[in-house]
Amino acid sequence: MKLPLSAVLAILLAGFAGGQNPGNQQPSVIMAPVGQVQLRAGASTNVEMAFRIGEGFHINSSKPHSDFLIPTQLKLSVPAQVTLADVKYPAGKDESFPFSPNEQLSVYTGDFSIDAVLKTPAQATLGVYPVKGELTYQACDKAACYPPKTLPVQFQVMIVKK
Repeated sequence: MKLPLSAVLAILLAGFAGGQNPGNQQPSVIMAPVGQVQLRAGASTNVEMAFRIGEGFHINSSKPHSDFLIPTQLKLSVPAQVTLADVKYPAGKDESFPFSPNEQLSVYTGDFSIDAVLKTPAQATLGVYPVKGELTYQACDKAACYPPKTLPVQFQVMIVKK
């Protein structure tokens, strides 16, 4: 489903003009700290990253219904001892908004989690390694969308014996 060009332009213009955001709140997404992740050499593990979207805002899901909307994306840079096997996004929730009442947009609101599957070879060097990255998202309220933002993501992986 594609969003009509007129709706996209209205969203963008309203967003850059400040929108109708009560109290002029800025959209925000925060991430809960991820504890140190233990990964056995030769195995894989799932790392859950929990995020919270500020009240009154939503962000496009990882698979928005329109090519004009910016998807939420997690990019991670892993050390040589670790492989990023998969990133699992939650399904978006279809909602309509006053700026385009006849269209359903796939969005995240409130709390959501993204899972990363990490693997390491059996001969991996034991130790603690940093994983860094960023979550790119576009936040909107009921009247406007705002320019895309990035949120730094980081945690440590400890590779331990089998």
